[in-house]
Amino acid sequence: MGTFAANNITTWFGGYDMTADLNQTTMPIEFEALDSTTMGPVGTRTARSRKAGLEDVSSQVAGFWDTAAGGLEEAAFASLRAAAQVITHSHDGAEGSPAYFYQARTFNYDRFGTVGELAPFSLTAQASKGNGSPGAVRGLVLKTKGTVSAIGATGTALQLPAAASGEHLYAALHVFGTPGTTITAVLESDDANTFASATTRATFGPLTVAGGTWATRVAGPITDTWYRLRVTAITGTFTVACVAGIK
Repeated sequence: MGTFAANNITTWFGGYDMTADLNQTTMPIEFEALDSTTMGPVGTRTARSRKAGLEDVSSQVAGFWDTAAGGLEEAAFASLRAAAQVITHSHDGAEGSPAYFYQARTFNYDRFGTVGELAPFSLTAQASKGNGSPGAVRGLVLKTKGTVSAIGATGTALQLPAAASGEHLYAALHVFGTPGTTITAVLESDDANTFASATTRATFGPLTVAGGTWATRVAGPITDTWYRLRVTAITGTFTVACVAGIK
């Protein structure tokens, strides 16, 4: 793809699409640098040595404050008191594009600003490991944000790397806005894009409200490399997005 202008960086925050509220989006991924410098051998130590400690990832976003019903203000404020939420970042949110997704808690929400200027806001959410979450997972957008109202495959069937022993398959589903009555969907894998012998790897639902769902991780080895999202039951119309990756 090469370089690109940062004009459509997508942020799906639990059950809210924050993209259009933002003018700044960063996602630092880092490991704590632990000093492992020792004394010897005598006369040979000329520099410090370090080892990687705990992994951390955070979402640092900023934009313009908005008080519309069901919008930015409600989602941001509610996140301060919520448990870990699923956050997904992508450079454009398109199916097949790289996506980083993780579970995070919101610890900082700033708003208001200088007289005469547009009121700004900023929000920082930090990763919360646990419940099968490994920090940030790099994967692909299988289903971009869009509506579904019927059963069957939705989004795009895409290839992920085979999962080796010690690796896991991770997936997340975002349900946005005011959903229909109920939806159940599955993440399927196969060794070919025809999905003639599809295997269900994760189940989402039944879901009835907006939010992000982190699937139970699946341990490798997994030799299948093709993945897709398929709706198995639905009543009403839902707006959803799905991502998956191997780590």
